[in-house]
Amino acid sequence: MGISGTGEGVNIEDRVSEFGKQFGVIIPGDVDKTVLESTTGEPASGLSTRDDRGLVTILANLPDTKLGYTARLTEGEEKLELGALQISKGGWMLEKTLIDEVAGYRTVEVFEGQNVVLKGQFKE
Repeated sequence: MGISGTGEGVNIEDRVSEFGKQFGVIIPGDVDKTVLESTTGEPASGLSTRDDRGLVTILANLPDTKLGYTARLTEGEEKLELGALQISKGGWMLEKTLIDEVAGYRTVEVFEGQNVVLKGQFKE
């Protein structure tokens, strides 16, 4: 399992620490991680992790919305819906355990309605 580099000049480990403190969770060092960047220019960000047991976690700093937020994994034309993010201490969160299929998907997308608001990609 590897770490997904840096995002906009910010070391991913700094972001992991930041999100861990904000959400009151400990993010293990042996999971794949990717920073989720805003696709809209709005001040929003997130972090997604996945482990070798298929647990996918998304932690996101997003504004309140009446539409709610949903997430999915994609690889090419293949899409795997993860479900709705829930309001959590410090922001929005989703945890979902998937069977083996999670490893084949690299891109994480968070939607508000039909619009992608956060996006990131795990390293191969």
